Amino acid sequence: MVSGLVVGCGVVPRSSYPAGGTVADNNPAQTGEAPSSSAEGDTASSEQESSASNRAMAVSSLNEAKASLMQAYRDWKGTPYVLGGASQAGVDCSRLVNIIFDDYFGIDLPTNTREQLNVGNKIRRAGVRTGDLVFFRTGRKTLHVGIAVNSGEFLHASTSNGVMISKLGKSYWRNRFLAARRVL
Repeated sequence: MVSGLVVGCGVVPRSSYPAGGTVADNNPAQTGEAPSSSAEGDTASSEQESSASNRAMAVSSLNEAKASLMQAYRDWKGTPYVLGGASQAGVDCSRLVNIIFDDYFGIDLPTNTREQLNVGNKIRRAGVRTGDLVFFRTGRKTLHVGIAVNSGEFLHASTSNGVMISKLGKSYWRNRFLAARRVL
């Protein structure tokens, strides 16, 4: 006997996309840390410059990721949900994630939600940021996936409204949150 596994997307009411999300840069000037003044000042200064540069690159990368996700949203907005669909004529949640990561980031992800749940690094809900995959349990055997556009919203294919952006804090999603994975 073969047992079937249902993987699909949940139903949510349409919400509007508010202007949103900022990415903070925690540089020493903002945190109140004083520059190092030891005998190894040149080394410490170089390390601080490198660290600040790395933070700036991370912020820049997150901003670029958000810009790419917003372009994907504009390109796919309103595309209807179709189970197993893989085009702008109709798409399901896991395939939308697969297509966006492939087309906008050059990253090949699996095409089904259960396999996507195993890629990248596990992230706590409080640590979700732009580009993270967010997963929900929308039924006993049904999972749903989307991509965080910032710490409070995610892009996904809704069964009732097609491709849209929803709030992670909305009670429907908050109560069904399963996991988050960082791929970018």
